[in-house]
Amino acid sequence: MFKSALILAAALASASAFAPVSRPAISRTVVRAEPMDYEKEMAKLQKECEERLDDKVAELMSNIETVGQQKK
Repeated sequence: MFKSALILAAALASASAFAPVSRPAISRTVVRAEPMDYEKEMAKLQKECEERLDDKVAELMSNIETVGQQKK
């Protein structure tokens, strides 16, 4: 008796995995397409990258004298 109840419960559980899920009639997610000026964004990113590169080059140039020297 217990074995058949367990088998029935397992069968219902596995069958529920394939049951269709009801979806709400109205979706709550709204996706809006906004126009984007990609050239402006790319120019801004390029300027930011160039500034970061210049800062890094300046940092490396300031440390060029001490790189490779042994500490005394």
